[in-house]
Amino acid sequence: MIVSTDWLSEYVRVSAPVEELVERLALSGLNHESTTVVGDDTAIEIEVTSNRPDCLGHIGVARELSVLFNRPLLVPTPRPLESGGRAADSVAIEITDPSMCPFYSARVIRGVRVGKSPSWLVKRLATVGVASVNNIVDITNYVMLECGQPLHAFDLACVRGGKIIVRPALAGEVFEAINHRRYELDPRMCVIADAEHPIALAGVMGGADSEISETTVDVLLESGQFAPLAVRTAARSLVLASGSSFRFERSPDPHAVEWASLKAASLIMELAGGRLEHGAATAGTLVTHATTVALAVDRVSEVLGVEIPWERQQSTLTSLGFTEQTEGADDEISLWHVPSWRRDVTREIDLVEEVGRIVGYDLIPENATISARPVADSPQQEIARLVTDVLIATGCCEAMTRSVVDDTLDGLGSPWTNAAALTISPPLVRGADRLRRSLLPSLLEARGHNLAVAAPHGDLFEIARGYLPERDLPSEPRFVSGVVAGEFSVAKGILETLFQRLGIDATGLTGPPPRVAYRPASHALFASGRSADVMLSLPGRPARRVAVLGEIAPAVLEHFNLTNPVAAFELRLDAIESVSSESRPVNRPSEFPPVERDLNLIVDEDVPWASIASAIDEASGGLLERLSLTQVWRDDGRIGPGRKSMVVSLSLRSREATLSGDDVKTVIDAILEACSGRCGASLRS
Repeated sequence: MIVSTDWLSEYVRVSAPVEELVERLALSGLNHESTTVVGDDTAIEIEVTSNRPDCLGHIGVARELSVLFNRPLLVPTPRPLESGGRAADSVAIEITDPSMCPFYSARVIRGVRVGKSPSWLVKRLATVGVASVNNIVDITNYVMLECGQPLHAFDLACVRGGKIIVRPALAGEVFEAINHRRYELDPRMCVIADAEHPIALAGVMGGADSEISETTVDVLLESGQFAPLAVRTAARSLVLASGSSFRFERSPDPHAVEWASLKAASLIMELAGGRLEHGAATAGTLVTHATTVALAVDRVSEVLGVEIPWERQQSTLTSLGFTEQTEGADDEISLWHVPSWRRDVTREIDLVEEVGRIVGYDLIPENATISARPVADSPQQEIARLVTDVLIATGCCEAMTRSVVDDTLDGLGSPWTNAAALTISPPLVRGADRLRRSLLPSLLEARGHNLAVAAPHGDLFEIARGYLPERDLPSEPRFVSGVVAGEFSVAKGILETLFQRLGIDATGLTGPPPRVAYRPASHALFASGRSADVMLSLPGRPARRVAVLGEIAPAVLEHFNLTNPVAAFELRLDAIESVSSESRPVNRPSEFPPVERDLNLIVDEDVPWASIASAIDEASGGLLERLSLTQVWRDDGRIGPGRKSMVVSLSLRSREATLSGDDVKTVIDAILEACSGRCGASLRS
């Protein structure tokens, strides 16, 4: 943003030299880029961050200076004389999509004389790097640079049908801009159209066939509120950035819509003559965001480490446009209404920053003691920290890969959805325009790169969001995904360790819920018969899939030039945040000895281990302490085709007394009966 010191002096009188002025602005957050003498004026270029659109106009910068130098801010209220008919009778306004354009207004000025601008206006625009076109266009540019609200002027005679329609562009619709280049539009963009075709690309640039020319007599003056996303989409997709789009992308002050329109109308009548019709033709509702933020009386001093009198804090915030509220406040907490041009202020710490930057961070001693107030981690942060600790302890290294992938990685599929991936246009990364539906392809690619540079044992994990297309809005679940060298059991062991650390029973056998169980599954990334869905069970609720794991399919390994077996898992953290617990109950071990038993069960080939384990657990009467599958054996001649032998080791222990032989026999008989009834199992003789 380039500002003119001569122009600034209209709103605030500061006698300090330019060097001091730019230094104070820089310390308050508006970094100094350059200073250039232009004739009898001085141009100062400052860096305005994206959260401060209020400083994309001279009035906003003047407001900062008025507070920094304790000088009054002088902003006149424009009151142009209205005469003749009504603007609403000259043009009708219609908005078809309020999400793109919440509010639109148009004023009509008849009988103007288009010509050269006066020298003072030409010089001011030249100082800030804007070339003069004609008096009408120069005025719209001048007012935009004055208050930060973009405007546009149409030749009213070129508005067909006496109608303005603010609507999404049609697919393939062609628009010729004032630079006399033609652009193909799409429905993500918003256009200003008359009864026949677009005459402007909303918030970006006007059209060639309705621009102000020497033959213009009647002017339609536009001032509106456009959605940042629609403006940004058009400007970037068409590579058509402008001063207007730069400001609309950052949401200018909604209350400047009317002020800018009145100021421009007043200047047009002053410099080009004409008659301003009464009122404005409008459509929609101006979107404003009334925000009130609480500030503890001692919070500023606590954060900054220096005592700043409360009266100084009040005067600073008030001079910046904040209004102190009395209702709901008390001796310890004050409430502040945020001005419309400061939508970036939403929290208490934002108010602390406002006081600190105006009072001056340079006045805070370097050795000041600051009392720290501990801030608790959110549940999401706690789980991410815990998961990271566990996976690093298992030997994995944390990776960070891109959220956008190319069609090759996306084509490997996702275990979570078969819907087509969301695409980005234009691509954020060349050749990568898909939002990934799973983290696993990216991690496999990273493992392939590691192998190529002689790092074959790098097990990787990543915590990041995936992007799953849904019927209405896409979901953005948080995943933790890992790829490790080895077979299925390696990934399963890591995932079980992670579940146990999160307070979730990973065996599905003992302990209070929540608990998980494993169900055979088939996914494109994994080898056939070597993958599983992990189902989370909660009391009174149906089981829900929260993770997948398995061995990577040979074809996928070959795609990434991976020669050794790789196993992988992917867990939805958002699905377990509400049920995980970092604190595990601690039980005193039983004082009585365990009893070990092995059972050799014959079952059908399609009976999963989870079914047998569940039957044993439920029939043990709470005495089961440990259960494991030690061997699986198949022999068509001895046990028959389609059958398998599963050797089960279990440990029984009571907390009440030593188990007798009869006690153990009773439990074993109950277990065998349950396995027979539920799984068709028989004890091998």
